[in-house]
Amino acid sequence: MKPKLLITGGQGDLSQALKQCLSAQYDVFTPGRDELDVTNPNSVEQYFEGKSFDAVINNAGTLYSSLIADSEPSQWINDINVNLIGSYLTCRFAIAANPKVKIINVASTAAYASYKDWSSYCCSKAGVLTFSHCLNNDGYEVYCLCPGAIDTKLRDGLTIANNNVMTLEEAVEPFKAVFSGEYTSGDVIFYRKNHLELNP
Repeated sequence: MKPKLLITGGQGDLSQALKQCLSAQYDVFTPGRDELDVTNPNSVEQYFEGKSFDAVINNAGTLYSSLIADSEPSQWINDINVNLIGSYLTCRFAIAANPKVKIINVASTAAYASYKDWSSYCCSKAGVLTFSHCLNNDGYEVYCLCPGAIDTKLRDGLTIANNNVMTLEEAVEPFKAVFSGEYTSGDVIFYRKNHLELNP
């Protein structure tokens, strides 16, 4: 029987690409928001009821673009809820079910930046990075991946030069390296097109 892998934000382009490349190794679960709403503690708790996973990729994400002064508070807060609180809740219940679960948190190069118009996204992804350090301090197996721009629906409408955008095939390579044992628990993998840096 294959080990079980949960990928949150399961209907997204990166989640589906990860499912395709990891399905030979894992029994992969990719629930959509209607099945697993990572911002809702009750939804997450109910999803994990009777379930235990060997690995979790926290990939549910959203990006709200606005100047701070013009921002809609509910949209700004939603980025925090999906990107950061969702990672916390998923880890909280995954660990309760299996303290030895392998955790891969998806942050962003934005965790190290302050991109114009992306304040909620940058803040939430910086939180995911720090949360990953906290999990490592608590003794759990955790890796934090910080990818740059990827060719997914999330970047629709955003102004990003095409020569800085990774294909899905390029984006999944560091994930495959984590699962093949190339990295150590606690590692942060910062990468964008044609560049990879460990623990920057």
